[in-house]
Amino acid sequence: MQLVFEKTWEATLSKQQKLAFIQQYATKEPLNDEFTVSPILIKRKRNGGVVATVFLQNNRSTELAIRDTDVYVVNEFGDIIAQETFSLSLDIPPYAATPWSFVFLPGQVVSDEEPTDEWRVEVK
Repeated sequence: MQLVFEKTWEATLSKQQKLAFIQQYATKEPLNDEFTVSPILIKRKRNGGVVATVFLQNNRSTELAIRDTDVYVVNEFGDIIAQETFSLSLDIPPYAATPWSFVFLPGQVVSDEEPTDEWRVEVK
């Protein structure tokens, strides 16, 4: 599976930043689901918001179009920490993955917990 950068990311990331994403993606286990979300980093912002950077993986033989989508940050106990509906225009080629960041404003975050490695991101 190849890693594809969305055009804005392609234009703004340095070669070193792109290489870091490529190297991190190489450590991920391949998954057989049609669409998966693998966390890269979930962190709390100073203002109380949360940023969740993930790999969006299209494991299908056809292009995946992501438009209006509900995104949840969930802790290790299954509790929703943050949620928001995002309007995207993101197309992921077949058998490819794209790094993406979802930014949750403080009003979208319902917990003061600090993120752990067990937190996950769900895209529906």
